[in-house]
Amino acid sequence: MGDYDGDGQSDLAVYRPSNEIWYWIDSSDNSFHFEPFGAGMPIYSPADFDGDGKTDLAVFRRTDGEWFIRYSRSGLFRPVQFGSSEDIPTPADFDGDGKADLSVFRPSNGIWYRLNSSDGTFFAYPFGTNGDKPTQTAFRY
Repeated sequence: MGDYDGDGQSDLAVYRPSNEIWYWIDSSDNSFHFEPFGAGMPIYSPADFDGDGKTDLAVFRRTDGEWFIRYSRSGLFRPVQFGSSEDIPTPADFDGDGKADLSVFRPSNGIWYRLNSSDGTFFAYPFGTNGDKPTQTAFRY
């Protein structure tokens, strides 16, 4: 789920691993969209990374800890190395600039890692214990 059309309402969305295609329906006009994106059995991690009020397609590939983001504003594609194979992606706007920050939770040590979108600063914050799962993703794994 996410707000793919920027109307302030959540849109229905699914990612189909069998063909690596995202499908969504805009709540504003019920228009249907699809886009192939996310090879290599990634973890879907959509969020508004460019701050335009629309959810951007994004995946986290655990095999190498790499993010792949397609910005809704520009349509540009950006790969970013951030995380490791054991991490759980947790993108959210932690720094309050209106853009989602790259963030992961590492269950083995209970530490949250993030890169702030506002200034690129790195944070490692211990909160949790071995085996915990972040609440926004606890039921996806």
